[in-house]
Amino acid sequence: MPNCTNCGTWNPDDKQVCWRCQTELPKPPVKKKRETRRFAGLPLYLWIALVFFFIMLFSSRCFVTELSRWAG
Repeated sequence: MPNCTNCGTWNPDDKQVCWRCQTELPKPPVKKKRETRRFAGLPLYLWIALVFFFIMLFSSRCFVTELSRWAG
């Protein structure tokens, strides 16, 4: 918490009034909780991981069939 705006005295975070001059201290700004982006109930990073997994799965199948054709 910042110093008192009236007398400049330091005050602990849990105080609502200055301990020296009894001036009401300014309230700290409330931090907004950040929400994760969701698509169809799942976080966006999970969808990206699933898409990457299926792309790798299908591309590996293409390479395996191509390699087996070369091997004979």
